[in-house]
Amino acid sequence: MLNPAARDYVTVDPAGPARLVVVVDTEEEFDWSAGRSRQNTSVRAIRSVGRLQRVFDEYRITPVYVVDYPVAAQPEGYEPLQDILHDGRCLIGAHLHPWVNPPFTEPVSSRTSFPGNLPPDVEGTKLRVLGELIGERFGTAATIYKAGRYGIGPNTAGILEEQGYEADLSVCPRMDYSREAGPDFSKFCASPYWFGRGRRLLELPLTVGFSGVLRRWGPTIHRMLSRPGLAQTRAIGACARLRLLDKVWLSPEGFRTEELLRLGRALWQDGQRIFSFALHSPSAEPGHTPYVRSTLELSEFLSRCRRVFDLLLGELGAQPSTPLTLKRELSDSARRKPVEAP
Repeated sequence: MLNPAARDYVTVDPAGPARLVVVVDTEEEFDWSAGRSRQNTSVRAIRSVGRLQRVFDEYRITPVYVVDYPVAAQPEGYEPLQDILHDGRCLIGAHLHPWVNPPFTEPVSSRTSFPGNLPPDVEGTKLRVLGELIGERFGTAATIYKAGRYGIGPNTAGILEEQGYEADLSVCPRMDYSREAGPDFSKFCASPYWFGRGRRLLELPLTVGFSGVLRRWGPTIHRMLSRPGLAQTRAIGACARLRLLDKVWLSPEGFRTEELLRLGRALWQDGQRIFSFALHSPSAEPGHTPYVRSTLELSEFLSRCRRVFDLLLGELGAQPSTPLTLKRELSDSARRKPVEAP
């Protein structure tokens, strides 16, 4: 799946309407600065997911809650989502955190926290167990997948095809997790693509990109400034402050409102028409993530969401969508394209 030859990028007409997809990594709470543990399975923060959903409802957004095993296994986790799903206000997908998802056959380590590093039978079995539990709890099969820690691997595509998935949300463009034994997405862009043996799976990456006057050369410059010798000079931060080059994720977590708005406008000007906005469910309650530590930070967090939605859905005229709706639209568009004679 990480082989460039194994993906066919989607061509999107820049004159057409843009689309916005919202993805919520719906998971247990844990100390992000500490090691992973199979005992970290508390999902109390899901009780506050309504704070997020009310914002989505304001903008008629149907989010995808990709849920992991602790959420699907405990009433505190799945019952609040059942109510939202019953009203047709969300979709449910699968989110695989291997260290808390049975069967527990592998050691807990940084390497095994990326699902794609597991032996294919273990990765596949864990996802099947999760998918079956989601079907029991929500009455619908999971057909949307997001690997925990963005951890797809060489066997993931085949597993997704075998288990009936339709869309994947795991790619985090311009990021390299290889130092932690994870995938290297540094040469990926935020454009959707078809992948898998039959090219029937849709990859919808998280929207990560560059703003600033040097953004055309963003990947090259950022990679150069990230080298060990130059990283200590803090040149990356200086470029961002001077608005020369700023790498930003389309997420309310870890980025200022102004950065997010600049990214949205820059990508729009450069022809991006499909946007994927992502966040974590524990951020709905203060004290569980580094991004929301207080009631004030929660208010600012929700405000950032609204400001981004105002930009994309208001100023730029985008429309809310879902991965499955996008897949249907892009499939129909591909079928309508004329085929040139050889």
